[in-house]
Amino acid sequence: MKSKDVGERIRIILKKKGLSQRQVEADAGINQSVLSDVIRGNRDYEKVVERLSSRYGWSRDFIVMGKGEIEQSNIAKSNQNNNGLSKEEKLRLINNLQELYLKHQKLLDDASQVMKEIAAINKILIAGTN
Repeated sequence: MKSKDVGERIRIILKKKGLSQRQVEADAGINQSVLSDVIRGNRDYEKVVERLSSRYGWSRDFIVMGKGEIEQSNIAKSNQNNNGLSKEEKLRLINNLQELYLKHQKLLDDASQVMKEIAAINKILIAGTN
C-alpha cells in the first residue's frame, strides 16, 4: 500500500469528522508533525493508523487498504457500458458511495460512544461506583 494513499484517506477522514491535526494530537497523543508527515506520505503510517483506529474506532482496513472503498479508476476506465452510465455518472455515484461509507463509519463511532456511556451508567446503577 502506498503511504500517500493512506495519508490521503486519513486527511479525508479528519476533514469529514471535523478534526484538526492539533485535536488529534491532544486526543490521541500523536505528535502533529508526525501526523502531518504521515498524511503527506513521508513517514511510516503503521503506528499512527493503529493509534487512530484504537482511539477513534476507525476501520483500520479502510485507512490502510481502502477496503470498502470502490476503486474509481477501474470503474471509470471501463468501456463496458452495460448499465448505460457515463464515466462522469459512475464517478459521481462512486463518490456518493464513499461519502455514505464515511457517514456510516461516523454512525458506528457514535454508537460505540453511546454504548460506553450506557455501560458506565449501568456500572454506577448496579455497583454504585463511578
